[in-house]
Amino acid sequence: MFAREAAWIAEALADVDTPSLSPLLNVGASTRTFRTEEQPWIQQALIAPLEARGVRFVHLDLKEADGVDIAADILSDDGFQRAKAVGGRALLLCNILEHVLDPGVLARRAMALVEPGGLIVVTVPRSYPYHRDPIDTLFRPTPDEVAALFPGATIVKAEILPCGSYRDNVRARPWILLRPVLRFPFPFLGWEKWKRSMGKLYWLFRPYLTTCVVLKTPA
Repeated sequence: MFAREAAWIAEALADVDTPSLSPLLNVGASTRTFRTEEQPWIQQALIAPLEARGVRFVHLDLKEADGVDIAADILSDDGFQRAKAVGGRALLLCNILEHVLDPGVLARRAMALVEPGGLIVVTVPRSYPYHRDPIDTLFRPTPDEVAALFPGATIVKAEILPCGSYRDNVRARPWILLRPVLRFPFPFLGWEKWKRSMGKLYWLFRPYLTTCVVLKTPA
């Protein structure tokens, strides 16, 4: 999650009353270390302000780890039922839809986890490099294409948000350019790895964009 993405979500939820947000299911939350150290803006800009208002987060991820409240796959019946028992009034589904084979199935499962009339926040890359976790289907939807995955839900707020580019990474760590430059003359040493490496040069000049959508489920 980009820092601008976390700030956008926080702003979108700022005027929503606490009872309409709590409990809030954070699907694909990752670990406490990820949220507080690797990408600290998730905790600082998004989670902490909502918790200060009394919103109770329930962090859900596939793996058991510190900071994961429910280790479950919501595509499985058992995992879905355990998540459903939370009685979520709102749900975060951030940067996940590009990592599943059928985003529509995951979207419908997520919508079924929220009480009627609840909110779902979805973010997904619109313009971003291939990145495996463990797969990337290159699903890069518009806000309307995201909304179409959630039958009956209505868009409350939506934006395609600029989130920097690979130049930002290079400014912070200039030496990372060495690898694609050094690999350039040697595609025969590994074609797929060479393509991924050369792709980084392409993203020096193309912006990262994130599709951000807040949806209201049918009452």
